[in-house]
Amino acid sequence: MAQYAAIRAVGESVLELMREACPVVDLQLGASPKFELASLGSLTEGQAQPAEGFYLILWRVGIGGSPRNLPPRRGRDGRLYKPSLPVDLYFLMLPISATADKQTQMLGWAMAFLHQLPALSGETINRYTKGSPTVFQPEETVELIADPLNTVDYLSLWDRVKSGFQAGMTYVARMVLLDIDQLEPSGAPVTERRFSLGGRGEGG
Repeated sequence: MAQYAAIRAVGESVLELMREACPVVDLQLGASPKFELASLGSLTEGQAQPAEGFYLILWRVGIGGSPRNLPPRRGRDGRLYKPSLPVDLYFLMLPISATADKQTQMLGWAMAFLHQLPALSGETINRYTKGSPTVFQPEETVELIADPLNTVDYLSLWDRVKSGFQAGMTYVARMVLLDIDQLEPSGAPVTERRFSLGGRGEGG
């Protein structure tokens, strides 16, 4: 269960982990390559070429699982809240460079790094998140899984990005639970019990 900033926090934490591990010299990157959350709008045709670096784009969000079947959430205060909302987050990891050879090198490194990235604990996500430090509970985990697009989705994405599109890889973070901070309705507590017996006479 995470606060509403969970979507932003997942993206930020992945990028910061990449920033720490990136072999800047080996990839022949500049002194300050970008590691940024981006939107498709920033890569559309007619826009200036983004600076060299790695861009993580949230291009789709879905509702995961069966949200109506989730049980109420019990908070740390012991009270019951409405069930959390499970969401699937679909990201496009897009390394951008002015030259194709460097871009493919960057893509290869990014895919290898994300492939061996362990499940992100809530503690790790909170540590690498800007702003709110307690978006996730420490015991929560989020796994980022490679999720290659089918041909139809790939062409649709290409059409939206136009000439700014370079080869990337798509990932999904499944079942990220967003907390609903609204108490679950409950009836009045039971204070007494009444037993009603049939009105049969004795010996009848």
